[in-house]
Amino acid sequence: MTLPTATDAGLVFVGRIHTPWTSRMDTPRQGRQDGPLCRIEIFDPWVPALDGLEQYERVEVIYWLHLSRRDLVRQSPAHDGAARGTFSLRSPVRPNPLGTSVARLVGIEGATVLVRGLDCLDGTPLLDLKPDRTLFTPIAPPQPGDLQTGNP
Repeated sequence: MTLPTATDAGLVFVGRIHTPWTSRMDTPRQGRQDGPLCRIEIFDPWVPALDGLEQYERVEVIYWLHLSRRDLVRQSPAHDGAARGTFSLRSPVRPNPLGTSVARLVGIEGATVLVRGLDCLDGTPLLDLKPDRTLFTPIAPPQPGDLQTGNP
């Protein structure tokens, strides 16, 4: 497939993820909450953005799968000839190779966040960290859309 011309989304890497895995074939398909301890290095000037994160048990880690192909629309993950659309898979091969993991927060040491539950290669660029949405209660006052249910 020929990729369309890229437009700049203005993404900034805010850190780097350090894991035990240097080969995609050794990396788990999905992280485990009891998996190896991984270190997320936060770059300046983003270190103060960690303030308050320690109060959460789990964090959503959003990263850029920098070594992934971006040109497959259909894939056969079982290598059995049965292809599925890329959007129906959690494969790292995607048009925009974003990776996400909900990881268990072990601790924060200065500019380093310690977690378990990742599934990415050592050196993966970090895009963002967020509290796990199932643990987060919005701090700001409610907006009208917060209370909507059903069809508008």
